[in-house]
Amino acid sequence: MSNKTGLKKNFTLQASILAATSIVSKILGMLYSVVFLYILTKEGNGYYGTAQSIYYLVLVIATFSIPAAVSKIMSECIEKGEYRNVKRIFNCAMLYVLVVGGIAAIVTYVFAPVMVKEVSAATLALRILAPTIFISGFLSVYRGYFQAYGNMVPTSISQIVEQIFNVIVSIVAAILFMKWAVAGGMEDRVQEFGAAGGTLGTGIAALASLVYLIVLFNKEKKTLDANVKTDHTGNVMTYREVLKLLLMIATPIIFSSFIYNVNVTLDMKIFYATMENMGIESAELAGSYALYNRYYLVLANVPLAMATAISSAIIPGVSSAFAVNNIKECNRKVQQGMQLTMVLTVPCAIGFAVLGKPIISLIYAKLSDTDTQIVANLLLLGGISIVFYGISSVLNGVLQGIGKVNVPVVSAIVALVLHLFLLYPMITVFGLGVYALIIATAAYAIIVVIVNYGFMKKALQYKMEWKQTVGVPLASALVMGLVAFLVYWGLDFVLGKVMGAYVSNAIACLVAIGIAAMVYFIAMIKIGGYTKEMLLAFPKGTLLIKVAEKLHLL
Repeated sequence: MSNKTGLKKNFTLQASILAATSIVSKILGMLYSVVFLYILTKEGNGYYGTAQSIYYLVLVIATFSIPAAVSKIMSECIEKGEYRNVKRIFNCAMLYVLVVGGIAAIVTYVFAPVMVKEVSAATLALRILAPTIFISGFLSVYRGYFQAYGNMVPTSISQIVEQIFNVIVSIVAAILFMKWAVAGGMEDRVQEFGAAGGTLGTGIAALASLVYLIVLFNKEKKTLDANVKTDHTGNVMTYREVLKLLLMIATPIIFSSFIYNVNVTLDMKIFYATMENMGIESAELAGSYALYNRYYLVLANVPLAMATAISSAIIPGVSSAFAVNNIKECNRKVQQGMQLTMVLTVPCAIGFAVLGKPIISLIYAKLSDTDTQIVANLLLLGGISIVFYGISSVLNGVLQGIGKVNVPVVSAIVALVLHLFLLYPMITVFGLGVYALIIATAAYAIIVVIVNYGFMKKALQYKMEWKQTVGVPLASALVMGLVAFLVYWGLDFVLGKVMGAYVSNAIACLVAIGIAAMVYFIAMIKIGGYTKEMLLAFPKGTLLIKVAEKLHLL
């Protein structure tokens, strides 16, 4: 693999590939969460979500920052032709995750009862997740290696492989574990065992994804070894220097990611503790939290996955450009990342606001009318969070790419403190319940964006193209939202007279979504958002251009 392949040069294409596969991955995850709804009750989904929240927090501390750190340091070395350093960085990163990932997995397994003491029934699920922390470390290093070359395809495919295994194994294991609980005379623990079975899929899926990347890396290893032999730069870091550099880059990323994830965990613990003090039963609380964690977040994470993909794609390009002091190229990539993020997240936020309830009724048909309305309300309120979290992911990637790795830590701490001051009174004084989580989360994201954008703008002398970046996607999404609203309610009104409510809603919802996508595409071009160059950067961009030209849009 070579940096001269052109992969690194087309950031938008690589970001689009990773974003597209992230969407597919999240949709698969959403589908299996729908199946979980029929396998587990809200209570069981609450146990599953609680274990996953703690697992992600430990994962962040142990290995989550490795892809970003590896891709940043490696991309700079690749740009300079220092391939011996590339190999040393890889080896050192593998040693790091071996030690840190192993310790984290053992600690999680041993102290699982303490970590989920508010919801003790989630202990078994968390213990089954513990080995996944160890596996994920190696997975992170391989992904970081390929991303350093600007090649997002291996990461993309590995995510699809991971999610397919996750869907299959999680569903089968959940059913089997529940049967074992019944057979063992533990009927009162059926939901606990079902949640634990579901988490088994996470570990098996990570292992399958790791095997795929190992096979792919072994094919590429000959190229790396050949590049090492031709490296005559004379600049070779010691392993001690590499480890120090990895820690310097990874530690701030760990802190900022930790604060973001501890924010989710603290929200969960404050929500449980406060609501229990208000006299709400534990099982009811688990069910209420599941509406947020297992229903709202599953849908919201689809557009957020796209933003995370853009962040991962932007780090190597910004790092390599900044390493040779090419500020103009840095700004160009930042503008691409910001614009692509808005183009993808804004219509999702508007779509959830307009079609939230129909989408929930379609996907989660088993939910009661009350719960359906709650999740729909969460989607409506969560639109701001989706957009601002998307922007914050890109800004974090840029700041990490230019070496300002401490800035996201500062912004995350400031946001965490202010957001916690908001959360408690919103639950206790205003009685907002689960809605308090959404509002506090939105406040957190907005604060992070304000702080990070200020630092990034100063460091790169960056000037936002407000019309193209914000104005065009927002105007196009509003037109799309109006059309989607009218199409859905018109169709549902007519079809509801001749067929059942579920079928009527399903047809009207799917047709409205399809038409909304076409309207957004047309509006973006007509208002001036999409150009041939931008369309060409997307997967199947040539096909998009042909369609636009046949429709006389370009």
